[in-house]
Amino acid sequence: MQFSDRDILTDMLIGTKTISTGYHTAVLEAANDRIRNTLIQINNEELNTQKQIFDLMHSRGWYPLDPVFTGTPMGAEATGIRGPESHMGRMAPHMPPGVAPGGEPRQW
Repeated sequence: MQFSDRDILTDMLIGTKTISTGYHTAVLEAANDRIRNTLIQINNEELNTQKQIFDLMHSRGWYPLDPVFTGTPMGAEATGIRGPESHMGRMAPHMPPGVAPGGEPRQW
């Protein structure tokens, strides 16, 4: 099986998002400041890598941006890119904080 450049970059992008999520969780749970700062530095490097991959994909038209929400990536339906889903889901861009999808107030 031969993978296209787009397939490879999509896999790399999803991978960097997943790795960054893991580092973020580790930062939040680190009890030692030296370890926490090291994890923050590594996560920042991962975020920079993700940005480079995103920029390359966007420049080739493989990760378009929604013109209505300038700067906001379009959903997986438009890009074909699916990453790990949060247990909280994704809030729609027009939803005010504290309101769940469907307009119900969130129960904190």
